[in-house]
Amino acid sequence: MQPDWDYVKKTTLWHYDELIKKLNIVMDYPVIWQAYNHNMAFAVVFGRRLFPDKNIEAGEYPAQILDTIAHLESAGISDWGNLLSKVTTRDDCLAFITENNFMFEEFIDVLNYLLRWAFPFQTASRELLDHENQQEMSGYEVLKQHKLMNSFDILEQGRTMKGRRALAERTGLPPDFVTSLAHRADIARLPYVRRKTLLPVCGAGYDTLARIAAADLTKMESDMDTYFRLKHGKSWENYRAVIVLKLVVACAQALPVIMED
Repeated sequence: MQPDWDYVKKTTLWHYDELIKKLNIVMDYPVIWQAYNHNMAFAVVFGRRLFPDKNIEAGEYPAQILDTIAHLESAGISDWGNLLSKVTTRDDCLAFITENNFMFEEFIDVLNYLLRWAFPFQTASRELLDHENQQEMSGYEVLKQHKLMNSFDILEQGRTMKGRRALAERTGLPPDFVTSLAHRADIARLPYVRRKTLLPVCGAGYDTLARIAAADLTKMESDMDTYFRLKHGKSWENYRAVIVLKLVVACAQALPVIMED
């Protein structure tokens, strides 16, 4: 059977080679990679944690993904790094799925799941900041000077108190700002959470991943309503459809802990 390489672009929005490069980015950050390079047994557990309300036994997403991950384990794959090392090119991918009797589309769906859900998204440093806040945008200029260009750079170096102190001393940025930025970089690991979700959630008082994970949804919605009324003169109801707090909290509870106090 001839593989449909167009399916890769349609599903992931990237051509195969570009997709693999994107998946490999996190490997350049040892602390973050260690937290996400799951073995296949834990990868299944993690997938269930990300979707606690889904009836996976009845076939709801990500049921097929988890079945394919189990197939990967039976094919001798030890962890995600091991898998990615075997499917670097199109030819490698085709050889692997042929040898191990994978359906092409189901295998690509797993790579898409890694990109969208199981691996963290690398966010540009600018997208962690309030663009209307002159102090924060001045801080961005300093971040550029020190090549702190994305959330992974900031989190890898600022996950510990010692690291944050070192960043503040090296950059001259206020320690409170560095700490806030490191927590935003941590929160940005949440699937599909970008600046338009990140800033309101932080502004409502949920400015660490731990606080999001511990949130009471009813109170969180009330706090979000207060934030939006004060900041934008609109109620939470205007944003409820685009900021799905239940999913945000569930994913925060599932993600591996990287930040230290």
